[in-house]
Amino acid sequence: MAEITRLAAVNGKPTVKVHLDGTYWATLPVALVADEDLHVGLELSERRQQELERSKEETAALSFAIRSLDFRMASRGQLRDRLVRKGFPETVIGPTLERCAEIGALNDRALAATRGRRLAESGHAAYSTRQRLRRQGFADADIAEAIDEIYADFDEEAEARRLLEARPSTAASRTRAYGYLARRGFSAQIAGRLATEFAGEAERTRAPADPDDLERQVRRRYPTAGTDAGARRRAHAWLTRHGATPTQTQALLQALRSS
Repeated sequence: MAEITRLAAVNGKPTVKVHLDGTYWATLPVALVADEDLHVGLELSERRQQELERSKEETAALSFAIRSLDFRMASRGQLRDRLVRKGFPETVIGPTLERCAEIGALNDRALAATRGRRLAESGHAAYSTRQRLRRQGFADADIAEAIDEIYADFDEEAEARRLLEARPSTAASRTRAYGYLARRGFSAQIAGRLATEFAGEAERTRAPADPDDLERQVRRRYPTAGTDAGARRRAHAWLTRHGATPTQTQALLQALRSS
């Protein structure tokens, strides 16, 4: 048994330094000291000391978790990662997560729905939203519920069309259009069909490129294309993106190599 011989307040902080048998032992939160009725002359067994130290860690973990969630909401998995990085042991992290859920500070179901809705509004299809929520640490059950609610009336093709219509430079290239839609989780069938459709329409309506202007620009941008294979490949890609026909492209590259 050890006797509390001194309780000393810490200036400017809600903590108390506890001395046992004349020697400093630990700094505890004021609330814990009051709740446990710690006072000078009280004797503490070794087991009681361990319980107080664990209570101190749990209080610190809960305080950190609440501050962290106030700064930025997190899923259960993300909050666990934050507590791990802060150095709290698993014996403390589990109860802290449960306590946060009990007081309503941690609500994965509501947060998954909020973040999922935000992703849907920014042009992500269900597959992309599901993967992103999974990476954010949400449980599959919470993700499934959010996806079912958010995408109940989702018209995948109409949304894909809207996205490409808003990005004419992307839609003008089949490769870029397909990649853009695929990264947002649209099906391969829709991405492929719309990418071909939009790129074909752009090709039909595109004004013919001026060969002289193309040559001036490509010589300025890639002055070493005549001798450097890497620069020549980049020049080929640039010409294709800027409307040169295959015949024009080959002729211009040949001119670069001959000059």
